[in-house]
Amino acid sequence: MLQKTIKQIGLLSLLFLFSYGCKENTTNTIENSPAKVYFGGDIITMETEEAANYAEAIAIQDGKIVFVGSKKDVQDKFSDAEMIDLKGKTLIPGFIDAHSHIWQSAQKLGTINLDPEPAGDITSIADIATKLNRELTDNPSSYDAENKWLIGWGFDNAMLSENRFPTAEDLDKVSTTTPIVLVHFSGHIIVMNSKGLERSGYLDEGYKIPDGGSLRYFENTTTPNGIIEEQAMLTGMSRIGEDINGVKGIYAGIEFPKDVMKDLVLKAQEEYIKAGFTTLTEFATTQSTYDVIKELGNENQLEVDFGLAFYTALTTPEVVKNLYSKTYENNMRVIGGKLNLDGGSPGRTAFLREKYYTPTIGQPDDYRGYSSIKEQEDMNTLVASYYKERIPFFIHALGDAALDQCIKAVTYAETNAGYDDARTNLIHLQIVQPDQIQDLKKLDVTATFQITHNFYFADFHETYIYGPERTKRLNPMKETLDADIPVTFHHDSPIHPIDQLHIMWIAVNRTSRSGKVYGPENRLSPYEALYASTAASAYQYFEEDSKGSLEEGKLADLVILDKNPLKVAPETIKDIQVLETIKEGQSIYTKH
Repeated sequence: MLQKTIKQIGLLSLLFLFSYGCKENTTNTIENSPAKVYFGGDIITMETEEAANYAEAIAIQDGKIVFVGSKKDVQDKFSDAEMIDLKGKTLIPGFIDAHSHIWQSAQKLGTINLDPEPAGDITSIADIATKLNRELTDNPSSYDAENKWLIGWGFDNAMLSENRFPTAEDLDKVSTTTPIVLVHFSGHIIVMNSKGLERSGYLDEGYKIPDGGSLRYFENTTTPNGIIEEQAMLTGMSRIGEDINGVKGIYAGIEFPKDVMKDLVLKAQEEYIKAGFTTLTEFATTQSTYDVIKELGNENQLEVDFGLAFYTALTTPEVVKNLYSKTYENNMRVIGGKLNLDGGSPGRTAFLREKYYTPTIGQPDDYRGYSSIKEQEDMNTLVASYYKERIPFFIHALGDAALDQCIKAVTYAETNAGYDDARTNLIHLQIVQPDQIQDLKKLDVTATFQITHNFYFADFHETYIYGPERTKRLNPMKETLDADIPVTFHHDSPIHPIDQLHIMWIAVNRTSRSGKVYGPENRLSPYEALYASTAASAYQYFEEDSKGSLEEGKLADLVILDKNPLKVAPETIKDIQVLETIKEGQSIYTKH
């Protein structure tokens, strides 16, 4: 039954850093180095959940914080320290990535960018075609090879002027000889041209749609229109080529040669560092992902901590158990297993209690999306298997029906295989109902919300996906936090830009693209938003003894901001700049 369950599980789309303050084989630390003292600005310690505490000065040495207090006391204790005047700037703990995908973020850097505004410039299907045609025109010889695909990533159907997905018919106008695949911004849907469908096997007579997936068809036909959802992506894209280690027939997303992929991961790492992250994640880890990132770690090229959660659809608890570690080695470790239970909301693959607000083309009127695991018993068995091994577990549950499955499965696992302090992490949670919050209060869980939807999609959700009433409750973080459930939020890169200050602004203001505020009662205070980005994220990953606040004995993971997010007008938090990122006492980025 467990193997059946594993095969049913969700798709593309990590972090449960469990170090209890331990840090091994760190590459950035210099033993017995002189102390550095920071003073002269707002030093926010993040020691408590309730309110901000400020320190006059802090001292760091050998990668750790060794003193927090007054400037006079620190000078008395470290008379030969290097004194660093913040000149009115703000010092906080380094940001801890609550949920994202550095591997897919890296892959996206090697494809044609199809992001809408503000991250890109795509506004229509015509824009997509223009970019694809330009690539074929500028690099014709690159697409002569039999297995060379033309790949675009990041389009958003909700932001296209045509208000629909591109189809195989649209992409065939670009080329009928070169296979084309477009990856939806969510990572839960792809679109192929006819050549791509043929090459991937979707047009084969014997092709069978797997559970937890779907093909869409041209109206009133049985001809696939090129739009492929969820689990059905796996079988087709596994035929594109081979994984990074040369293994054929397994899904690992868009593949590049190993040396190219290593360079792309390092470029993606730079983006996280520039945004102030000192801990980042990959929540859809495969063996290929692990091998390459481990190699980068062995080469001392990982400048921040990488937490890798294995994608449960492509592995077993036994494999994860053998790789799982409570401590870092060369700035990386495996942090647990990750299940994708349902999909995304703009693409209508999220699993909801009630039907989508407007009709879903090609689906019955009562269509509610779907789960990657049909039987609750299978879900219970899977979650309990990780509990039995004492391995941290992460569950993507975007819709409220998916969350119902989670609540039942976690309750079962706690009852039948429970252990103290599991902190099972529930991810995305766009639609959470009041009764579910009461159920979650009884469980050992943490919650991380995809609050970016409140800015990027709330207007779209109100009109097409959830309707006015459900959209008001989109990502009810304050209500969840007030129920004493640990709360964080995330950008989910490559889904949305790597910019924690922007998503803090969203959490505090809950303002959409149009300027409309949805659910003002669920606004976080600026301090709660900063706490969620630092100390709460550390707790989520069992890192509270080593990260998340500026306290003696913790790692000197720091960020310097040009302004204090607790003192500026809430509507300007998104404009704050990261000036410097410091990992274990070593400056790894300075804004010029």
